[in-house]
Amino acid sequence: MSATVAFVGCGRITRAVVSGLVAAGGAPDSIRGVSRTGAGARALAGEFGVRAATTPAEAVDGADVVVLAVHPHEAPAALTTLAGVLTGGAPVLVSLVASCRTEAVAAALPGVAVVRAVPNVAVAARRGMTVLARGPGCPPEALAAARELFAPLGEVLTAEEDVMETVSALSGAGPALVARFAQALSRAGAGQGLPASTAEALAAHAVRGTGALLTAPGATPDAVVDCVASPAGMTEAALRTLDGAGLPRAVRQALDAAVALSLGRLLAGPGGPAGDAGPRTSVSAGTGE
Repeated sequence: MSATVAFVGCGRITRAVVSGLVAAGGAPDSIRGVSRTGAGARALAGEFGVRAATTPAEAVDGADVVVLAVHPHEAPAALTTLAGVLTGGAPVLVSLVASCRTEAVAAALPGVAVVRAVPNVAVAARRGMTVLARGPGCPPEALAAARELFAPLGEVLTAEEDVMETVSALSGAGPALVARFAQALSRAGAGQGLPASTAEALAAHAVRGTGALLTAPGATPDAVVDCVASPAGMTEAALRTLDGAGLPRAVRQALDAAVALSLGRLLAGPGGPAGDAGPRTSVSAGTGE
């Protein structure tokens, strides 16, 4: 990473991104952070050696990329503050703010190139997935700068803004959903008499190994299931029980609930909630240009 990056907001996802960047060889002195109370920025500085700024103006001064990573309810005030400090020659603004469309960010920051990004927490281990969406009038070079920022942290895809709430629910929240399943799997193993530590290790490695299988070229979930499940075998019995207990339905309901919450608080522009987010379109591995 050769760019100077300023993080406005230093919570969980900022920590994950900074952790991955530093692990990938990013120079800590090229990374700055500023937070509302200062505590988050100081914690990042203490852990990773990055610079803790005391004001947003100090953080963004001379930065090539500014990453906005505040809670949704804090976004309007943060955007107002940034509008006062991102003046001529403004850097690329990458928004990690949930439930905040690029139109809202672009309207608050005229003349600033805006890209929305949804990384997941696995970027900390450089095994993450980040999905990017271009804001109104965003030039290709701004999208390229955002892609360069996240490329060392795992895979990067692009999508249209209209599907980003679903992206947030599936990919952003996905590690927590998978971890909850691993937790249930390990507890079930412990209930069968395994030591808890052994059951947890087996569940964790099942998830890790399956992830590697699923991300291999040409792999599909059905193919992974087929390579494990023998006819009339124990795996088939377990899968039949999961389906009978409503796992597919429960997962769909969980995703629906996450998307509904995000759409319900969506900030589409300076005036408030967006309402209908519009038609759904597909995620692409291309540049989005």
